[in-house]
Amino acid sequence: MTVGSDPELLAFAGRLLERHGGLIEPGEDRLLTLLPPELAQVLEAPEESEIGGEEFPLLYGSPLLDRLVHLATRDAPVAYGQINFSYLKKAGFEQLLGQELIFSGANVRLASRAEARSTYLVLICHYVALSDERKEGLIRLGLHEGSGALIPELPDLWEAANPQFFPVAKAPPHFPVRLAAVLKYGLQHAPGAVERELQDFLASMRRRLHRDVKNTREYYEALRLEMEAGLGHPQLTDSQRQERAAKIAALPQEMARKITDLEQKYRVRVTISAGAAVRLLVDVVQLLLELEVHRVLRSVTVIWNPLTRRLDPLVCESCRQAMEKVYPTPLHGRIQLLCFACSRRSSGQGSGVS
Repeated sequence: MTVGSDPELLAFAGRLLERHGGLIEPGEDRLLTLLPPELAQVLEAPEESEIGGEEFPLLYGSPLLDRLVHLATRDAPVAYGQINFSYLKKAGFEQLLGQELIFSGANVRLASRAEARSTYLVLICHYVALSDERKEGLIRLGLHEGSGALIPELPDLWEAANPQFFPVAKAPPHFPVRLAAVLKYGLQHAPGAVERELQDFLASMRRRLHRDVKNTREYYEALRLEMEAGLGHPQLTDSQRQERAAKIAALPQEMARKITDLEQKYRVRVTISAGAAVRLLVDVVQLLLELEVHRVLRSVTVIWNPLTRRLDPLVCESCRQAMEKVYPTPLHGRIQLLCFACSRRSSGQGSGVS
């Protein structure tokens, strides 16, 4: 029996297998492949396989295609780009330090300014919200790869800067090899962004829950009144009257169960997953600051970002939240950069400075 294979599916399979280290020899309606052991295990196929033949047909709905699609989508795709600027801000940074980035209680001196490059991440996350209805969508988060600081304006600005994109194998070497930390920070910010996207959806679920709870309470109140009125019926026997009274007494508990069911029905369960990412190498201005607090000194690097035309926020060294007002706090003989809440908590530990 001859098994036909869709040419588009064969082309997709060939590109995907080569990307994962497979060797491909295209045929007229099939692919002769030599697969690395790990790839063969994922596809549940021999290392030497004939993709598209009778043993491994490549058709819509076939198990092999399902495994190939899973392989293609299990990791978020990443694009690499570079944004160059012909002119970067050269002066006026001292004023920005008192407006866009404030160091509370510290003497701050701008020690040097230099043009440099820094890397940023635009993380695209997919969310699914399930309740009595389903809603899904995408959010975009901008982060500085080095610090993990959230740059809210970045997702709306980078495309207009006309980035130059590279094949993954030819991306500049400036990008950090490990992305786990910045992805972790991005996914920590994602629930807040998703909640803002779901404001109308959440409000709708709350309204419907309030409506149904109100109707349930009214129903059980009317039922109670009706049953209590029936207690005086002259034809009721004592046992019937006692049975009805027991049912009336059980109504609040039954109503509470119904309301609990409604709360579960309208409870919103949200799942968030990383969908794709754009990594950007950007020309920036790097500022070296000298801080002094209680005779303790520390150097801090701050970035002026030409995309946002602002100073990037710093990150609290305790809770990792981005901050534009920084509380430099002497702890154990060195200055820590903390947000207001963390600086207050640390005050009870003692400064460690004599």
